[in-house]
Amino acid sequence: MEVTLVLNGFEVVASVSEQEQVILALASGEIDRAGFTEWLVDHVVGT
Repeated sequence: MEVTLVLNGFEVVASVSEQEQVILALASGEIDRAGFTEWLVDHVVGT
C-alpha cells in the first residue's frame, strides 16, 4: 500500500509502529474498512 501511495505522490505520516498497529487491527477485525479509510485520510499527505 505504501509503495502505491509513494508512487502517486503521497506519504503516510505515522510511525512504523502505528502503521503496524492499524494493519493488525484491520486484519483482526478490530476496525473495518471505513475505519481504516478514515485512518488513511488522517495520515496521508501529498508530497
